[in-house]
Amino acid sequence: MRGIIESFIRNRLFLYLGTAFVFLAGLVSLLGLRRDTFPNVDMKQLVITTKFPGAAPADVELRVTYPIEEKIKEIDGIDEIRSFSRNSASDIDVRVSLEEKDPEKILDEIRRAVDSATSEFPAQVTEKPKITERKSSSYPILEFSVFGGKNEIELHTTAEFIERELEKIPGVARVDVFGKRDREWHILVNANRLKQYQLDLSDVTNAIRNRNVNLPVGSVETQVAFDLRIDGEFREPSDIYKVPIRTNDFFSKIPLGNLARVEDTFEYPRFLAIANGEQGLILSVVKKERSDAIDTADKVRKRLSELSATVPPEIKTLTLSDEAKRTSKRLDVVSSNALIGFCIVFGILFLFLDFRTATLTSLSLPISMLMTFAVIPFFDVSFNMISMMGLIIALGMLVDNSIVISENIYTYLGKNMDSFSASVKGTMEMTVPIFGSYLTTVAAFLPMLFMTGIMGKFVWQIPLVVIVALTASLLESFLFLPARISVFAKTPEELQRSSRLRKNLDSFFHRMEEKFSDFIAFCLRHKFSSFAIIVILILLSFFALGRMKFILFPKEDIEIFTVKAEFPSSYRIYQTREKMKYMETVIRKIPANELVSYSIKIGVQQTDSDDPLSRFGENLGVVLVYLTPESDRKRKASEILASLESDFKKTPGLVGVYMEEFGAAPPIGAPITVSILGKDYGQLEKVSLELQNFLKTIPGVHSIRDDYRYGRKQMQIRLDEGLESFTGISSFAAANTLRAAYDGERAGTVRKGRTKIYLRVQYDQDFRKDPEEIKHIPLRNKAGNITHLAKISKMELVDSPELLSHRDFERAITVNADVKTEKITAHEANSKIIQEFKPLIERQYPGISLAFGGEEKDTQRSMESLGKAGILALFGIFAILALTMQSFWRPFLILSTIPLGITGIVIGFPLSGKAISFLAMIGIIGLAGVLVNASIVLVDCIDSIQKGSEDSLDSILLEASRRRFRPILLTTLTTVAGILPTAYGLGGTDPVLVPMTLALGWGLGFGTLGSLIYVPIVLSVFQRFSKKGKIHR
Repeated sequence: MRGIIESFIRNRLFLYLGTAFVFLAGLVSLLGLRRDTFPNVDMKQLVITTKFPGAAPADVELRVTYPIEEKIKEIDGIDEIRSFSRNSASDIDVRVSLEEKDPEKILDEIRRAVDSATSEFPAQVTEKPKITERKSSSYPILEFSVFGGKNEIELHTTAEFIERELEKIPGVARVDVFGKRDREWHILVNANRLKQYQLDLSDVTNAIRNRNVNLPVGSVETQVAFDLRIDGEFREPSDIYKVPIRTNDFFSKIPLGNLARVEDTFEYPRFLAIANGEQGLILSVVKKERSDAIDTADKVRKRLSELSATVPPEIKTLTLSDEAKRTSKRLDVVSSNALIGFCIVFGILFLFLDFRTATLTSLSLPISMLMTFAVIPFFDVSFNMISMMGLIIALGMLVDNSIVISENIYTYLGKNMDSFSASVKGTMEMTVPIFGSYLTTVAAFLPMLFMTGIMGKFVWQIPLVVIVALTASLLESFLFLPARISVFAKTPEELQRSSRLRKNLDSFFHRMEEKFSDFIAFCLRHKFSSFAIIVILILLSFFALGRMKFILFPKEDIEIFTVKAEFPSSYRIYQTREKMKYMETVIRKIPANELVSYSIKIGVQQTDSDDPLSRFGENLGVVLVYLTPESDRKRKASEILASLESDFKKTPGLVGVYMEEFGAAPPIGAPITVSILGKDYGQLEKVSLELQNFLKTIPGVHSIRDDYRYGRKQMQIRLDEGLESFTGISSFAAANTLRAAYDGERAGTVRKGRTKIYLRVQYDQDFRKDPEEIKHIPLRNKAGNITHLAKISKMELVDSPELLSHRDFERAITVNADVKTEKITAHEANSKIIQEFKPLIERQYPGISLAFGGEEKDTQRSMESLGKAGILALFGIFAILALTMQSFWRPFLILSTIPLGITGIVIGFPLSGKAISFLAMIGIIGLAGVLVNASIVLVDCIDSIQKGSEDSLDSILLEASRRRFRPILLTTLTTVAGILPTAYGLGGTDPVLVPMTLALGWGLGFGTLGSLIYVPIVLSVFQRFSKKGKIHR
């Protein structure tokens, strides 16, 4: 080590070229870093969607969901599986355990299992299941609406054009279009005329399919070769009228125009999109996983501006949500606070050190930071909230090593030693304590790299960046700093000629040292009383910490909230649209300085297009409200919601309404999520009602709901088995005819340019509106004659559930609820359910079990993983101290200073009005590694003085405390100064960053200064147990 340091100091080219290379590499890397809000996280989660047209939830469960689940059940390594059987579709959400060594292999096994299950599907399932992998990178960076136009055809054509153009942009993965409908030519058949000619719908459908053909059929090879093609494709809707239909009347034919009319229109809407009162389409631009969110969004906005000049003037666009701008703003907040912290650290250095020393020392900051930026891209780290959190934590520590080394070098320079020798000797003397401090800090953060679960995947970049930054600081302080001081240090004569300001400051700090020394002397004279006070203070701090509220991720700085509305199950989509107009009037009450925009989606309730908990139905709607930044308005989102809640509930026809805020946090579930598992939905429904009634008794719990409810009435039609055999009309054939009659059947496609137009055959509106006509639907028997459905079947109107859900292969009803954290936390509410409700249910319903999910499950997993990281961190710190100090007693002494930091936390958090959160706990673990550094330096100094000294231990402790007071105070101030601007939002606040920085700032402030008092007192107290009066090994 000595040889490397001497070589670096002797050869100035190393210094100049090395510094230049670091600056160049760091700046190039910084400018090229990908920018995101959070790190890209592969959640190892698949959403499997299978369409079963016209099927009721019970049929979907039996014939689609069960076959897929049975195949997946055989696969090991699945953490959780939830399925939702709804009308016409099955959705299955499969989550692979993140602790698996090869999760990709398991995902592939799931895909193969789904393929295998398709062989058991009924014939009506004509499409393969759609398998979507959920990743945190798959989020819209920009959302806007397209509306207006002369007609719907122009609107859809323009939207498709915009979609294609935006998807050409590098960095754009896809553009999702909500509210888009397929263009269709509807062949609306007159039922009475069909009966007149003894026909059924299949005759019409088959005639159209046989006529609408455009196929190559080969080639003719003569002297002039040419190809053959059959071209019967329709060009216009009027072409369909000419299609001949063969009747049973002596094989005569009639044109289709005698039986039906053709409309150029769109499919019946499953969804409607409204933005700021205008019905249209909502386009969401999703970026590619490895593209820069801000840069990609800039390109999208620019292209949209260019396209506005080319689209019809009646077509308008409106930006609804700009996540990229929010990302940019949040990263600006991080950068601003880091810059402010950077400046404060500089200021503190210039306050404690002379100008030249402060300048040479402070250069360690930019050099270490640029080294860090040059290295982190190799670990696939982007410029995001989490990685920058790591940099802010390390910011103040980046000069700690340099302060200690530079001060030691200048001690020897003051003794007239030449700059080369002083630089080498001053650096080498600090090698052991600095390297020990580095290793203990790394030991605190290193286990966090291996945290499991979804939270571990999100926060791993914090410890990585801290470790890289501290390693860069170590290299800088051992190589670059001594070389800089050797070249630019003041001469002994210059050191004697200090300015008046410098002398005054030095005099002030000297008086501080004396006052502190007097205080330590007083404590040592009353050592047992002082020790008892410290122990009591620590015990009180732990007691207070245990009573503080814990919230996994507090909901703060809310800019988006949703209002989910449900109307009677009998409502059609346009009825729901009319009722939700009232909600628009409520939203418009929000002042312009608080409201950016709003959108309404009808026919669905979901947070994004891949949301596995989406609900679908014509009676459902969701309002997404986008607010201005919290810093730009007086009211919080919760206050705005509270002012509107009673008005929302007055919406005519409303069955239920649920409001939810979306904060800046990784994806976690609802505060209360309890799945009731069993075999019988009737029993599950009873327990669900009991649980909801129980939750109503808990103050602070609100928005209680479950996922089980009855949908529309269902007409069950059962064919007479005897007549079915006699007529040759199967249930399958009857089902196909019924589906075609009411939903229609696609009989082919026509292309006009890029537009695909579907041909849909169904009965006309007059027939479909009359429920009595169901009885008269014509069916062709095996003799080729027509009979009516009522003659061969029985019909019954019954209730039908809207959704049938499973969890981990068992039938389930899930109860969700939110909490008002000022009254009760999610953990407290879930604990009440476990302690008071769960035992009663298990006794009363033996076959029923409760499974907890959402925030409670995430909290348990996160805290378990964090607890393991904390234990490993403490053991790592102890092992490093024991090996470097060759002692067991002194490591225990140093580790015992960690609880002193808890005192600062239990004071700082209540004063700041914050609850303990997951990120705060990470800060507390990191605090352990940083806090011990002061004790290491102090114990090392005591050791140095004690060697060869015959003074009493108290005298030695007093002298060591006096000597190390100033450097420890300086390193503490620089570390805290780098953090506190973020903790208190001097450059703008962000709720994700605050908890961790508060924990570190207050913990270090109290803990480090407390260590200066605690260590001498403990050593003096335990002197009574030592025969030699020295520190035991």
